[in-house]
Amino acid sequence: MKPDVLVQFILSLGLLLLAAIAAGYLARRFRMPTVIGELAAGILLGPTVLGIYWPELNQLLFASSGEVAQARGALLNISSILLLFVIGLEIDLHKIRELRNTIVWTSLSGFAFPFVLGVASIFLFPGIWNYSSDTNKWLLPLFIGTALSISALPVIARVLLDLGLLKSKIGSIILASATIDDLLGWILFAILVANFSTGEQGINPALSVLGIFVMFGLALTVGRTQANKLTTWSEAHPSRDNTFLSITLVLILITAAIAEKIGIHAILGAFVVGIAFSNPETNRMHEVIKQIVIAFFAPLYFVAVGLQVNFLEQFDIVLVLFVVGIATVGKVLGVFAGAKIAKVDTREALAIGFGMNARGAVGIILATSAYQARLIDERIFVALIVMAMVTTLISGPLMKLILHKTTP
Repeated sequence: MKPDVLVQFILSLGLLLLAAIAAGYLARRFRMPTVIGELAAGILLGPTVLGIYWPELNQLLFASSGEVAQARGALLNISSILLLFVIGLEIDLHKIRELRNTIVWTSLSGFAFPFVLGVASIFLFPGIWNYSSDTNKWLLPLFIGTALSISALPVIARVLLDLGLLKSKIGSIILASATIDDLLGWILFAILVANFSTGEQGINPALSVLGIFVMFGLALTVGRTQANKLTTWSEAHPSRDNTFLSITLVLILITAAIAEKIGIHAILGAFVVGIAFSNPETNRMHEVIKQIVIAFFAPLYFVAVGLQVNFLEQFDIVLVLFVVGIATVGKVLGVFAGAKIAKVDTREALAIGFGMNARGAVGIILATSAYQARLIDERIFVALIVMAMVTTLISGPLMKLILHKTTP
């Protein structure tokens, strides 16, 4: 990379990070999730605003092509890999075991309802989606079903913390159920990428699907056992903290590379490593990784989402309202029905539904990954991003309103 291009690249990253930090701070001041502010900053700096009113500066600093864009894209790929590792660390398998009777209903019903609604909406209203069944008939329906079915563990955990419900029974049900929904969602996404992605050719889809289940199976069995041994060793030898951190990063990168090579997606490799290391008592060095990701990689990733398309040009109000509507109705009704079958109180069942409705950062990462893999077009990408933002914004206030008599 030439010196002037390197300067341009570093300067653009600095400005993006500064904008993300400032916008994230403003979002928190208005009691909104940080990711909302970071995404808004990217929209302002991207083709939606700066690209219209000052296109020369937009192209100089945040061009969508060229060496700077390629370098930024590589860094953002690393960011998404580390983000999925951190999300994987949030998976609490112990809570799933403790509350298995309840969460079997809330999680599976909460996944199935929006999934079926999403798939059906494509076939019933193809005009809204600009859907054509000429090629890959099931690609868009299955992806939309998946995108509407997931939840956002990090955002949900923060909402529960703000409401004083993180350690409560309701909070545990929400987090455990969201964990299963996220696991199912990422597995389905990996299968879709393996079978329908227009990227590298010559990969046997059957091998990719087998690889998905092998990776998740190893992460939940041998991977967890070895990760626990490595963590125990690290705790007993504080002087080897850097070694433990280095080993973790090597595992993340190698597993991500293997996942990408067999046609899944690099971020899924990082996700399964996070699951393997997940533990209620997080290792202190993994906390270091979390802090670095939250302070540097996450803001850059989410601010860069806004640079990818013109949100005003691709904003279809009918599609956006439709997506937000079926996502919310499907998730809330599905979780509510499952919770009632599990004999949860009506008020609490409704609160659990709205708690799991938040798509947040996970929804944004999923939509961005699908857009980059060319599974969806720009209109649907924008609609899914807006859906993730809206469901995240309404989750906390509605839970607080529903539980106003029982919230601590």
